[in-house]
Amino acid sequence: MNINIKKYAILIILVVASVAVKADYAKQRTIKITLKNGEVLEYYTSKINSIMFIEKTEDIIDISLLQGELQSALTDAKSSVVATSAFGYQYSNANSVDVFAGYTTVSRSDFQYGPALIHTYQWPNGYYASACNAGPTSALYNAFTYAESLGVPEYKAIAQIVYAQTALHAVNNAGCLPYYDLRNLKDSHPLNYLSQEETYNAILEDLNEAIATLKEVQPGKESLMPVEGDSYDKGDVTYAYSEYRWEKWVQLANTVKLRIAMYLSKPNPSLAKQVAIEALTDEIGVLDEDFGPAYKQGNTQHPYYQISASNDGGWADSRMNASFENILKRTGSPLIEEYFKKNLDNVTNKVDGTVTKKNADYYGIRQGTNVGIKTIGQGYYNFSEASVAFKYVRQAWVTKEEVIFLKAEAALRWGLGDAKALYEEGVRSIFAKFDISSKADAYLAQTQVVQQKKGGKYYDIDYVDILDAKNNLPGRLDICVAWDENDSEEVKLEKIITQKWISIFPNGNEAWVDYRRTGYPRLFPSVQAWQGVPSFPVELQLRRIPHDESDENIQLYDLPNIEQALSVFGMSGENSGGQRLYFEGNPAVYPWTYDEKGWFVPINFVEISGIEEEIISEGTELKLYPSPMRNHLTIEGCCVGDKIMIVDMTGRIYYSAISQSEKEIINVSSYPSGLYIVSIGENVRKVVKID
Repeated sequence: MNINIKKYAILIILVVASVAVKADYAKQRTIKITLKNGEVLEYYTSKINSIMFIEKTEDIIDISLLQGELQSALTDAKSSVVATSAFGYQYSNANSVDVFAGYTTVSRSDFQYGPALIHTYQWPNGYYASACNAGPTSALYNAFTYAESLGVPEYKAIAQIVYAQTALHAVNNAGCLPYYDLRNLKDSHPLNYLSQEETYNAILEDLNEAIATLKEVQPGKESLMPVEGDSYDKGDVTYAYSEYRWEKWVQLANTVKLRIAMYLSKPNPSLAKQVAIEALTDEIGVLDEDFGPAYKQGNTQHPYYQISASNDGGWADSRMNASFENILKRTGSPLIEEYFKKNLDNVTNKVDGTVTKKNADYYGIRQGTNVGIKTIGQGYYNFSEASVAFKYVRQAWVTKEEVIFLKAEAALRWGLGDAKALYEEGVRSIFAKFDISSKADAYLAQTQVVQQKKGGKYYDIDYVDILDAKNNLPGRLDICVAWDENDSEEVKLEKIITQKWISIFPNGNEAWVDYRRTGYPRLFPSVQAWQGVPSFPVELQLRRIPHDESDENIQLYDLPNIEQALSVFGMSGENSGGQRLYFEGNPAVYPWTYDEKGWFVPINFVEISGIEEEIISEGTELKLYPSPMRNHLTIEGCCVGDKIMIVDMTGRIYYSAISQSEKEIINVSSYPSGLYIVSIGENVRKVVKID
């Protein structure tokens, strides 16, 4: 059946990259629309957020159009779930999230095309993709709008799943998103920005609807091939998306739900557990293999290889990150030689004159280093680039290893499986992917942090910048690889997230989220502080990519909406790089703490069982009574102007006000029974049990 809908005007908004990275970005973008009569309409644009109206009286919306647009959404080399072209990937990942995640660094301080990239902590910077460039919204609009009326609801379901992933990248980077306005191609400001919490809820609603639709319709090969392409059917590729199996689309949707469960684990643990259970107990379940674009074994090159490689057609624009180098060495991971090469040539340290010989070891660059102009064979150019072994790694939206470690975290947090078994399975899986399975047993048996041997003695492996000794730092990872049931939950989580981080390289989107929500792995701070306003401590690291306020529409119409959507846990939001995000958890429950070295100390588990009243942090003399609370809570000893907050253990705010006297009486009669955090001012917080 090929039903048509008469439409006289279609609004198409092209959301394109805000900067041209390489010459490819300077080219015009093409939109092709096939009419019922076979006529092909072509429209071109090279402008940012260009708006075009197409006036036609023909019937132009049909199933073939939906199929073509969905295929475009899946395969767009620049703006799919993960960009498949080196140009697109450099813009969306290699110059931003992969750096913030501790994987890679930019090996040059400016580019031939686009604005200067002096170092990765400078703001504003055109190389950081904004949330409004989430895409591919224009290619999904018709599937959302017309698929059901055209009798192909499975196309709306696929659009929901694809859009969910692009939206997650955007909202996790920026903290808020005009989720529905982008999808509906709204052309006027202000846009309605949803908070991160609201966006997660909207995505979960979309995913649940998509899962139900696919289970009901169970589309076959004839329906999925026009969307996924016929390359897999013809044998031109080894893997391609679902390989025409609707069940894999359901598994992908459940896997995205499992991701969201982890995002919710601190701000809303009860909902997080519910979502995790739904995903894991679904009869079709989550993915058990990689899912991603069409790929031919040993032929399809990963875009990061071209960005990083110095020869073989590469650009030499990216190098190994110092955090990745140090953690791979301190865990003794053999994956370091699968991912990267040793230094390309001799390097002379400009501080002490020490010469590091060619091919001596693996060396990374600290995030935020001002690396200077790229000069072939000199300076940071000679640090570790992507290895040949990495060249043909399959680029995936989700990897098998990520799913295994997600399940391991769910097992640790909620008892949904065997955390130890899943942790070790994840390690073994990535070792098998690189044909080094024989090394897995010894790796998993390591009960100490790996040290280096010099002159018959063993020393900690610290970070040494072989070009500039001023950047040297002591290593921060202090956990071994071996699983120990006697470890605390915090240590177990650090092991899971650290090994997950190693195994999902170079998925900077998920790795950066994990770092910000858990504090793991133990990344080095940036060499330089954030250059935007306001600034924040380098130990805190970048929390989000701000929206660029230089755009007139953002500045005049959308900024108030953005900052309102960034408000979280009773605190006003600001369009800054240091703004805390929803997935980090309520700061009254998960405050920032630092050790004696000044290093950030992650907090992921709050021990509250059996507590009636406990001082979490000292301050002025305060009295809270009665304890347990019943109808009222009285606070004595607070200061006029103190902010008082009462939140439950899911982060829900029950009370937020400014103290008007030294004695406050708060009505708590309507509060459900449970444990609550009472925050008074900045320094004193108490856990109080309510009957």
